[in-house]
Amino acid sequence: MNNNSLYNCILFKGLASHIVEGLMSNIFSKIKSFEQGDIIAYQDEEVSSLMIVLEGIVRGEMIDFSGKTIVIEEIEASRPLAPAFIFGKQNTYPVNIVSQTDSKILILPKDSFIKLLQSSEKILENYLNIISSRAQFLSRKLKFLSFHSIKGKFAYYLLDLAKNNNSNFITLPLSQNKLSELFGVTRPSLGRAIREMHNNGIIIAKGKHIQIINTFELYELMK
Repeated sequence: MNNNSLYNCILFKGLASHIVEGLMSNIFSKIKSFEQGDIIAYQDEEVSSLMIVLEGIVRGEMIDFSGKTIVIEEIEASRPLAPAFIFGKQNTYPVNIVSQTDSKILILPKDSFIKLLQSSEKILENYLNIISSRAQFLSRKLKFLSFHSIKGKFAYYLLDLAKNNNSNFITLPLSQNKLSELFGVTRPSLGRAIREMHNNGIIIAKGKHIQIINTFELYELMK
């Protein structure tokens, strides 16, 4: 087991490694290896266990009505998979989970995970924070998908960053390739939209550095 990845998992935030080791020794778990391209879980499959990525990178994908694959997000080592969907009436995977690289996954059956939650208030608190953050992320993702134009998606993204940073000078935290996957569009289409917004004087774009010039026009693009 990659203990460092396990200890660094947000589920165990604030707990010493020996505490985590002791808690894990009292419950059943297993590790499963996947090769690049393997399906770890299918969309609509029941979530019967909590899975934590120990090694590699996996990604959540969904297929739209045109057959195009939309990447919801990439999940790297130390992060749990679909933690918000292990409980509830419709506890199924909302997307396909695909191994982007060779990976190793720690699998905690549902009853083992419940026992783990009952064993530590800190783990329970961490889990509640995780699912709250997931709900906020999914809400944000749906907001992106609700905009019909690429410029509208990028405008919302910029305004959100500007609000969080309290500044119209923004450094994009993601590459254009990652942003295009987040928005569900192609990389060239996003690049073209950014250039047009720059040429129209709405923003000044220099690589990852963006300056918002016309906030009103950004809001207009979102309509």
